[in-house]
Amino acid sequence: QNGEEQDNSAIKAKKKRGGIAVVQIEKVAKKEARSNGKGEDLETRLPPGLETPKYQVLIKRPAGYEIRKYEAFSVCSVSMNKPRPDASRTDAKIQNPQLGGASAFGALAGYLFGKNEDSTAMKMTTPVISSGSDEDRRMSFVLPSTYWKDVDQAPSPLSGSGVQLETDNGGTRATVMFGGFANKKDVEQRTQQLLEGLSKDKEYQSDPGASVTLAQYNDPFTPPWKRRNEVSIKVVPREK
Repeated sequence: QNGEEQDNSAIKAKKKRGGIAVVQIEKVAKKEARSNGKGEDLETRLPPGLETPKYQVLIKRPAGYEIRKYEAFSVCSVSMNKPRPDASRTDAKIQNPQLGGASAFGALAGYLFGKNEDSTAMKMTTPVISSGSDEDRRMSFVLPSTYWKDVDQAPSPLSGSGVQLETDNGGTRATVMFGGFANKKDVEQRTQQLLEGLSKDKEYQSDPGASVTLAQYNDPFTPPWKRRNEVSIKVVPREK
């Protein structure tokens, strides 16, 4: 019996150590998510094999943002608020429909994966881009590079899908990268960091009328310490 008690004690001790280890891992993960990683680390968090808009980093600022020069690319976009009564015909099924933006994501995924006038399935890209505010909020997927030079060559969206094809002419943007799940608080903090940094920048200022966009590079199942998000805004040379 003493032997059994010793075995049980050893098992309990092992489970306790395992539980402590899990807690420690969770603490590290939360700490890394809060710190949002370093720039060099965040740059490596792109999902492998997915196309993404091309850019050149012009300047890295000590305030934690960088100035990028983007090449032109094309997107498919949809409103995140307007109802789409025929969604069952035009949208892809979403595993977590309760998530914010799931309806818009389903519309864009449906278009990209073959629910379009040509029944053409295209490859997934990154990032998912959110822009605008309130009733004008929109979600966009980057189209495959085949259509970057001429978006009119892309398959036409199904009627009733709400999906629109657009060209982004690229240009110069100020960008802050961060990790985690890009919750509302994180996005607000990083937006404030970006705008405060630009207010003191001697070379660049926000393009008048431009708004901050959010880019999310990873799928919902990627853990927070492996995620890459960005807030960015178009900039122009500061007036002397």
